[in-house]
Amino acid sequence: FFDLIFSIVSGCMIMHERIHTRRPYHVDGADKYSQDDDLVNLEVLDEDTIIHQLQKRYADLQIYTYVGDILIALNPFQNLNIYSPQFSKLYHGMKRSSNPPHIFASADAAYQSMVTFSKDQCIIISGESGAGKTESAHLIVQHLTFLGKANNRALREKILQVNPLVEAFGNACTAINDNSSRFGKYLEMMFTPTGAVMGAKISEYLLEKSRVIKQAVGEKNFHIFYYIYAGLYHQKKLSEYRLPEKKPPRYIDNETGRVMHDIVTKDSYGRQFEAIQHCFKSIGFTDEEVYSVYRILTGILNTGNIEFAAISSQHQTDKSEVPNPEALDNAAALLSIGSEELQEALTSHCVVTRGETIIRTNTVDKAADVRDAMSKALYGRLFSWIVNRINTLLQPDKNICNTENGMNVGILDIFGFENFARNSFEQLCINIANEQIQFYFNQHIFALEQMEYQNEGIDAATVEYEDNRPLLDMFLQKPMGLLSLLDEESRFPQATDLTLVDKFEDNLRCKYFWRPKGVELSFGIQHYAGKVLYDASAFLEKNRDTLPADIVVVLRTSENKLLQQLFSSPLTKTGTFCNSFAYFATFSATSSFENLVVSGQTSAFQLFLLLKVS
Repeated sequence: FFDLIFSIVSGCMIMHERIHTRRPYHVDGADKYSQDDDLVNLEVLDEDTIIHQLQKRYADLQIYTYVGDILIALNPFQNLNIYSPQFSKLYHGMKRSSNPPHIFASADAAYQSMVTFSKDQCIIISGESGAGKTESAHLIVQHLTFLGKANNRALREKILQVNPLVEAFGNACTAINDNSSRFGKYLEMMFTPTGAVMGAKISEYLLEKSRVIKQAVGEKNFHIFYYIYAGLYHQKKLSEYRLPEKKPPRYIDNETGRVMHDIVTKDSYGRQFEAIQHCFKSIGFTDEEVYSVYRILTGILNTGNIEFAAISSQHQTDKSEVPNPEALDNAAALLSIGSEELQEALTSHCVVTRGETIIRTNTVDKAADVRDAMSKALYGRLFSWIVNRINTLLQPDKNICNTENGMNVGILDIFGFENFARNSFEQLCINIANEQIQFYFNQHIFALEQMEYQNEGIDAATVEYEDNRPLLDMFLQKPMGLLSLLDEESRFPQATDLTLVDKFEDNLRCKYFWRPKGVELSFGIQHYAGKVLYDASAFLEKNRDTLPADIVVVLRTSENKLLQQLFSSPLTKTGTFCNSFAYFATFSATSSFENLVVSGQTSAFQLFLLLKVS
């Protein structure tokens, strides 16, 4: 029943647990620090003892507990009045033993270590989906902003507005979490040598672009689509953005039939839209930029409503057309491109053979795939552009401070380990990333610590732990690791998801992989957090993540300057451009961090290059 969050702040861990409680939380001062605050003081420290102590403390809403340098937190799933400015002052520059355990103490430890030793610090937040990672990241940023107070009040306000903005575009409602991060975020807060905050930078990874076009039962699209729909509805601007008032666009429609009712009646959507407008303005986006963002978002919603029908002629039987041009015209108008050019790019494609250009038609299914690929690319590149714009607006002022002499505190907040009723390509990517963090945790909490004991001649009992390095090797080794096999099969035009699973079964002969009998398109992985069964349907398509060149050419003709830019410039993880969520870094888990070889497109495992704290 544990949702784990490992947050390492020079060696600190946070663990969240789903337990409901009824009692209030109290902090009365320094004299309340007790032996139970640090479980290392117990005579017996095993799993049963830890759980018993945590439950006992949780009954009094003491949600934070130390285990040596590790902080454990039990998620209360309710608002607690322990994060006010008064609590920030309580934990400012104090010894750990002076106050009860708190996440502010971990943030303060990172800040004080950075200032005292002039060394960058890194905070890692990970764990199961719904464990409270996003909220923990908010609290850490809040306290670091408090500690790094500078004369520039506007800068502090901008930094505090970053998380709500990127989460509106990168978070969504899933089956187990109403505000689930569907991307990985690494936020670097930059400080002067004296400890004053002077800027910030975001890196984004593995945005779940497939959510734009389709969501699982009981889940929703990214928050921003509902926020903007509600905002435009209440501003009576739906017609300006070609959005219907009664039937929701296909990309946000679901099985409940209540989407429009919720958009119209839920006050939270409208309030969130106003909050997002405030975020854009506070951070420094111009009105023209925000207007362009809204047009692209509503253009995506209209693109999803474009439907295709098959037509046949004397010479062609697999040609498609758009029988109802309304959605096509709406999408083209919002994206500021030609309607006829868009239709041609969706229903046909150019092939160059021996110097000759041949135009071939797309079937209905192929045209729909191109439409959805275009929508995913639009959203993914828009998200990366927003990250890049934030980084530009929050970069340190070179006239005021020298960035070369500054220091950073990095905060890594990624999606948690997931095991749903149906697990697809996205869950595999997410869980591999969590495997890598688990490996990092094992190395720094167990392996390297025990090595240090041995080097110093300390007589200490060896701690047994589950090493997941062999499992990572199964995923990452070249040329026979799972990801290499996936990339190899993706290059074969005739390959299918079934041939992919067959290839996995033939080559991944180890205890971590199995294939259930009677289910062709499934395979199982024994992860560190338990067994997960994956549905391999659409694995190859999602891994290829291809966008036809014909679509790129049309989008580059847009009169919308922002849209032109999205498809004319390459983007990196900090927002400057490449397609994310398709390929991974491929390296052996036995490699050192210094020797990782990154290949392909934006990689989940580039995240972990950032974890080397100097």
